[in-house]
Amino acid sequence: MREATGVGTSPSRPAGGGVAFLFPGQGSQHQGMGAELLDDAEIAELARRCSRAAGIDLVWLLTSAGEEELRATANAQPALLFMGVALARLLERAGIRPDAAAGHSVGEYTALCVAGAIAPEEAVQVVVARGRAMAAAAPPGTSSMCAVLGIGPEVVERALEGVPEVWLANYNTPTQTVIGGSLRGLELAAERVRKAGARRVVPLNVAAAFHTPIVAPAGAGLRGTLRAVAWRAPRLPVVANLTGEPYRTAEEIPDVLERQLSAPVRWADCVRQLAAMGCRHFVEVGPRRVLAGMMRELVPTARAHAVSTRAAALQLCLA
Repeated sequence: MREATGVGTSPSRPAGGGVAFLFPGQGSQHQGMGAELLDDAEIAELARRCSRAAGIDLVWLLTSAGEEELRATANAQPALLFMGVALARLLERAGIRPDAAAGHSVGEYTALCVAGAIAPEEAVQVVVARGRAMAAAAPPGTSSMCAVLGIGPEVVERALEGVPEVWLANYNTPTQTVIGGSLRGLELAAERVRKAGARRVVPLNVAAAFHTPIVAPAGAGLRGTLRAVAWRAPRLPVVANLTGEPYRTAEEIPDVLERQLSAPVRWADCVRQLAAMGCRHFVEVGPRRVLAGMMRELVPTARAHAVSTRAAALQLCLA
């Protein structure tokens, strides 16, 4: 595996620095998000192979599933993973390859897959199991998440003191923090953070309070699945949500991913680590422009791009 610093360049690299691929997590999905991708024969065949391996219909999820069906954890996560893998393959076809990668929540599995740590078919299987374990730990309609905008995480922490069943779940930017918890707890939490100065409190399109103790039982349920995978060392640096540092070995991957389920996503740390490693172009590879929109606050000097379609992948220019 490459060293954690000194990301290099190649003839396909812009002179301005290394390229990081960023893969979004649940909440980015939308109806019909992968329809155009499946017009590509290679991508359509990969979707069929992954569907057979995981016992799900990815083609349906990517083209025809409604918003409520896609909101279900066990559907959204494999669909998002496949979108990222497919778009990354199209980018590679266009000559754009990452020097490093990171993924937000389930997007970390996509990053590991693109980095060669796990095959796409097996990655979809694992993510389906992850989604089902999380859904079992936190049944729909019992918990959720909200983005708190306009105040720092330390202000959010103080505002939530004494609020039951609510935790900080994503440290996204200095002015965007995601909280998760029970529905009743989130109501009180929203009042508290507004009084503390939050500009907006935005409910997220997710089915449970991910990255909080509410979903901790899912870790034990997923442990066997993660350990059954023959993980390989990533062939490029993948920065982990749990630590904000690159994976060093294949052996650590199952434990880190198990703990990631109920631990906060330290996204700001992940992006800053990628910048410290020499990345200057950050390409969000997924159905919306969510992570790219955070880059101005996290690394103002970076170039942020978003690729959500086959056409965009084949036309992207990083010069």
